[in-house]
Amino acid sequence: MSNNKKPVKFKREIIINPATCVVFAILIYVVISVFISMRKEPITIYKVNKSNVSNNIELDGIALRNEKLIRASQGGYVCYYVRDGEKAQKYSTVCTIDKSGEVYDILTETEEYEDLFTEENYSDIRSIISLYKVNYDNVSYYNSYVFENNINNKVLDLTNEILMQQLYANNNISSGKSVTTPYSGIVTYYMDGFENLTPKTISKDDFDQSKYEKQTLKTGEVIESNTPIMKIVPSEEWNIVAPITQEQINALGESSKITFYINNSSYTANMPYEIINGSDGTYINIKMNKYMSNFLSERYLSIEIVMEEDMGLKVPVSAIVDKEVYKIPVEYFSAGGNQSYTTKVNIQVKDENGEITIKQVSPTIYKTDDKYYYVDPLVFEDTDVIYNINNNNTLAVSLLGTDTVTGVYSANRGTAEFKMITIIKTVDEFALIESGDNLKIYDNIVMDASTVKENQIIY
Repeated sequence: MSNNKKPVKFKREIIINPATCVVFAILIYVVISVFISMRKEPITIYKVNKSNVSNNIELDGIALRNEKLIRASQGGYVCYYVRDGEKAQKYSTVCTIDKSGEVYDILTETEEYEDLFTEENYSDIRSIISLYKVNYDNVSYYNSYVFENNINNKVLDLTNEILMQQLYANNNISSGKSVTTPYSGIVTYYMDGFENLTPKTISKDDFDQSKYEKQTLKTGEVIESNTPIMKIVPSEEWNIVAPITQEQINALGESSKITFYINNSSYTANMPYEIINGSDGTYINIKMNKYMSNFLSERYLSIEIVMEEDMGLKVPVSAIVDKEVYKIPVEYFSAGGNQSYTTKVNIQVKDENGEITIKQVSPTIYKTDDKYYYVDPLVFEDTDVIYNINNNNTLAVSLLGTDTVTGVYSANRGTAEFKMITIIKTVDEFALIESGDNLKIYDNIVMDASTVKENQIIY
C-alpha cells in the first residue's frame, strides 16, 4: 500500500518592517508636497531698502516786467543799432527810420554778411540749437516757435552789429531819422501782448502756450507811423506768477521766502512771495529783483521750488494691506506680574465647576490714543468677556468697536506676519514709509499681499 502524501502549504507570515513604513510615509509626503508646491502660485519676496522722495514743487509761470513800448513818429525802413538785451542810456540812439530807403540801401551793400561772422558767433548759434534738441518734446511742440524766435534774435544781434559798422563808415546819410530812448533801460525787440499784464489781472488763459504769439522786430522792415519799434525795461524788479494749489501752499508753510530754480538753471534764487486769490484761481507771485536780463526774451518760465526731502523705507504699493483691529478702551488694560506697562487684558473664564476665573492675555498692540488701544483680534474669541479689575466692569468682545490699520506681511520668519506701517508718501508703484521697530531696512516682505493670508507658511 503506497503512502501518497500531498504537500501541505503553510501561510507565510507577513512581517512589516517599521523602518520601511517610515521611509514609505516620507516618500509619499515628499511627492504630495512637491505636487502641492507645483500647483501653488509663487510668492515673491521683496527686500526693504532706504529711499528718499523729493518734495520740490514744480510750477509753470509767466514773467511780468515793467515793459515800455516805444512807437515810431514816422513810417519807413527801420534799422537797429543796439543789441537785444543791451542796456541803453537815456536819450541814446537805438535805431533810425528812413523814409526814402537810403539808409537801408547803404546797409545792404554788403551782400554776404555770413562771411563777417566769427567762429564765436557760430558757436553761440550752435549752442541754441543744441539746447533745443536736448529739451525737445513732441507734446510741447509750441516750444519750436520759441526756438525760432531765439534763433532769429541771435542772428539779428549779430547782423545789427555788422550793419552798424557799415552805417558808421558812411557819412552821407540825410534821410534817416534817429530814434532815442526817453529813459534808460534794457532794450528788447519783440512784442507779445503781455506788456501791460499785471499779477492782479492775470488769468488761466494767459498760461495756454499753444495760443501764444510773439512778434520779433527786425532791421529792414517797413513800418508805419505810431507802430511799436522797440521795448524798454527800465527796472530790474519783475515778477514771476504761476497757478498754485492749496496743497502746495500748505507745503510752503509760514516762510516768507522761497528758494527755487528757474528753467532748470544751475543756480538758485531766494525771493519773497505772496499768494494772490484771482477771479479764476489762486496764484503765487514771486517778487524778483535780479536775473531779469537773463530771461528777458522768455515769457514762460518753469519754476522748481526747493523743499526738504522725505526719507524712509521704500516698499511696493502691492505689498500694502489693511487689517481690521479691535478698539479696546484704555481702562480695560492693566500691568501683569512685575511689569509697569499696561499691556495685559483680563478675560473672564468659566472652569469645569462653573466658577469664573480671570485669565490674562497679551494682544499685539498696533497703536494707541487717549481713549483706545488698537489690538490684534487673533487672541480673542467672540464669546470672551473683558474684565476691568479696577471697577469690576465687563465688556463683551462681540460688542467691541473696530478700526483698520495699514501694514505689510513680513517674511523674515518664514510666515506671513503682519507688520503695521505708516505711509509718508506714495509715488507711482512704490510707497515711502517711516522706519521704525515694526519694519527695518533689509527686512523681507511679501511683494504682493493678495497672494498670502496672515500667518500663512511661506517657506
